[in-house]
Amino acid sequence: MPLDDLFAEAERQMNICNSCRYCEGYCAVWPALELRTELTKGDLTHLANLCHDCRDCFTACMYTPPHEFDLNPPKVFTEIRTRTYGEYVWPRRVPRLLRGAVGGIVVSVVAALVMLLLSIPTTGARVFSADASGSPYDLMPHWLLLIVVGVPSVWAVAIGAVAVVRYWRDTHGPLADLASPRLWGRALATAATLRHMRGGGEEECAYPDEEPTPARRRYHSLTFYGFLLCLLSTMSAAVMQEFLGILPPYPLLSVPVVLGTVGGIGLIVGCTGLLALKRRSARDQTTDTMLKADHGLLSALLVLAVTGVLTLVLRDTVVFGVILMIHLGAIVYCFGVAPYTKFMHGVYRLLAIYQDEWEHARR
Repeated sequence: MPLDDLFAEAERQMNICNSCRYCEGYCAVWPALELRTELTKGDLTHLANLCHDCRDCFTACMYTPPHEFDLNPPKVFTEIRTRTYGEYVWPRRVPRLLRGAVGGIVVSVVAALVMLLLSIPTTGARVFSADASGSPYDLMPHWLLLIVVGVPSVWAVAIGAVAVVRYWRDTHGPLADLASPRLWGRALATAATLRHMRGGGEEECAYPDEEPTPARRRYHSLTFYGFLLCLLSTMSAAVMQEFLGILPPYPLLSVPVVLGTVGGIGLIVGCTGLLALKRRSARDQTTDTMLKADHGLLSALLVLAVTGVLTLVLRDTVVFGVILMIHLGAIVYCFGVAPYTKFMHGVYRLLAIYQDEWEHARR
């Protein structure tokens, strides 16, 4: 569907919803819709990202197919999110190879091979050595490890910052309105507790089917906090090395290992659970493109988590070097292409929650 036709269809559906108001208490989308009498593309993009896809509105609606009104808010919001994810990043056109599962494998393997070749002059081909110490610096020099982790991370942050500016200007306007610590506190608290994922009241959301269940919210929490703990593990390891002079490998009860282990297990359980729920979810309330994006993001995080945990479990074995190279190759791919994948949906959703708090503060 052409983008203009998509927004026209979304406007048609939202005008009917705005007249009905049956779902007013179900989530933040419907009170935000009530504030808008004329819907712009920016408004619809904001509402689509404020939607947490709980699908309670579809379950409760009297005008879903086969009714002639043909309302399907979860699907039309999903289509808008899908089509607008690529509108705010730079460059807007990215080779499809980089977004697909095959591309992820190819780029990760190439990155691992390049790292191996660059490390040979300094450390030799110790990746395949039987004398494993559990330290990455026995396999590659420090400067190479910094480049492997640092360059994709800086790239992702820079492109993400461009996307944030473009998205905010499109859906809201002045960048100065982003400078409220009080509103950021509220928005972060709402996002951290996944409050909008509870659907209509205390019965949780109707996902993956019409039976209310907290499963999706809990798996999301495990995925998010697992990823956060893994980042904190990396940061704590950097502090121990750069400021305390303590080099890896770290003891099992050290801060980096404990955080990384708990975070990795959380990521594995969360991603696996979400993938299982998506297999059971209703296909008529989403799109094939979004399903592929969901599976791509969750699969990438799962590979990162599994290989990360394996580097700890197998760090005293002969396969440590190979597993580490696979893990680092996955990091290069995942962080390097993160702004062009569904990873950015968390950023846009946080901005939508912040805007919702901004509007609440001015009522």
